[in-house]
Amino acid sequence: MRFPKTPSLGIRAPSLPRLNLVSISSVAGTACAVAFWVLTIGALLIPAAVIGLKLLSPDAMLTAGEGADAIQFSLPWAYVLLVATAAFAYLAISALIFRLLIRIVATLRVGDPFHPLNVRRLHQIGAAFASVTLGVWAGQFLVARFVRGAMPEPSLFDLITPSFAVIIIVVIAEVFREGARLRRESELTV
Repeated sequence: MRFPKTPSLGIRAPSLPRLNLVSISSVAGTACAVAFWVLTIGALLIPAAVIGLKLLSPDAMLTAGEGADAIQFSLPWAYVLLVATAAFAYLAISALIFRLLIRIVATLRVGDPFHPLNVRRLHQIGAAFASVTLGVWAGQFLVARFVRGAMPEPSLFDLITPSFAVIIIVVIAEVFREGARLRRESELTV
């Protein structure tokens, strides 16, 4: 290691090594991979834990509401299975979204972001995001209707922002489609 001489003191100090900038695509790929595995493991463990808790304490009581309006009821197996299924679906579809993002980032890393498969992947992400959003909204609606005081009933306005997100994803998919078409045309002219 070479030490540059400091002019004022005559002391040689080690220079800092040159830092390579970390590319955004590698950070995004790593973040998507971590999220994918956390969601995948959660999709397996959380429903199993919900069912396991019911098996360990079959007479457990739930409390809905607060104060004098609070009601207690036993948790039937139908609710347990519904919660386990809903948790699995939510986490598994979210993991699928990150799996598709991993594949999109992989094409970005090799310098081919306008790969024709990315158009389909973005459409799948939009559909998955829409299904998760509608599923959560429907679940909240059902819980609010059938379990008094558990939560407020969701409104249609709760779907506005997620709807915009789905529209944005579809528009980006169409931009990628056009990019893939232009790339294909440029390859044919060369």
